[in-house]
Amino acid sequence: MTGSSGSSGGSGFWESQDSCDTLVIDTQLSSPKPDVIADIAVGDLLDISAQPMGTTTVVVVLHKGKVAGGLASPKIRRLLECLAGGTRYVARVTDKNDGQIRVSVSAQ
Repeated sequence: MTGSSGSSGGSGFWESQDSCDTLVIDTQLSSPKPDVIADIAVGDLLDISAQPMGTTTVVVVLHKGKVAGGLASPKIRRLLECLAGGTRYVARVTDKNDGQIRVSVSAQ
């Protein structure tokens, strides 16, 4: 059986892996910080940053330079790879319900 042309080969495990430019993650902020998210509104654009935490690296969402919360998604590993490669991302606030903030993360 032949693979699709233009692929980088392999078993197809990463076949659906998004390129850094097309990667989109729709998720809720994890561990939102109440004092920071109080000023966040639907439609706001928030910064994305990779920060070391102990022996691992986490992805955080920043509002006016302060951590609003973290990101958790099955695509976080790919997002970290893209951030390390220089792709910049923003998180657009798509919903706010009390202390829960939903965002759509995409390349800037």
